[in-house]
Amino acid sequence: MANVYSPFGFRQFGRAEGGSPTAGFDRWPLLSSDTNTYFTGDLVAVSSTPSALGTTIAPYVAASNYVALGVFMGCEYYSPTVARVVWSPYFPGSVGSSAIGNAYVCTDPEQRYIAQVSTTSAIFNSSWIGLGVTLATSGSGNTLSGISAQAIASSVTPTVQSATSPFKVVDVYQNWAPPGTNGTSSGSEGAQIVVLQPNNWFRNALNAAST
Repeated sequence: MANVYSPFGFRQFGRAEGGSPTAGFDRWPLLSSDTNTYFTGDLVAVSSTPSALGTTIAPYVAASNYVALGVFMGCEYYSPTVARVVWSPYFPGSVGSSAIGNAYVCTDPEQRYIAQVSTTSAIFNSSWIGLGVTLATSGSGNTLSGISAQAIASSVTPTVQSATSPFKVVDVYQNWAPPGTNGTSSGSEGAQIVVLQPNNWFRNALNAAST
């Protein structure tokens, strides 16, 4: 079955063996005035903008001085529209309140993920296992489900693992999913789904620059 490009961000997919189970979510301050949108499965970074409670999150941008913090997993914030604190799988941006909300981020560097590869160019295969990859440019996520629309870039050939790559490829989803599952075709249509592991995230980086 040909792959269908339907990105879903970074979805948790087990955990590397040999470490303590520390896959819980960290709580980070989220400014209600933040104009950025965040969806479940989005890769986020550390912002250089302080708040009353500490450093906040910011969208991850593929650049050499950006270090990934983790994957956004939902938030809570005060909504003036309904006059109460709401939990949401996504943050719509600038909710019209001065209150500081909470973003929940999975920062565990041993947590593995699956993500889809964009269809713009190169075709992923098992020969790329162990190489570093970055994000593709993508639109906003789904405001009904709150799910991310981020994907892995295929417009450039992955390079040897480096500090500038937020993920490294550890396997192809074809080796795990049942036959016929979307993203597991190894044909020439692209949009493969791959298994990824964090590479040099904020939690284990020697020099973790903010945005």
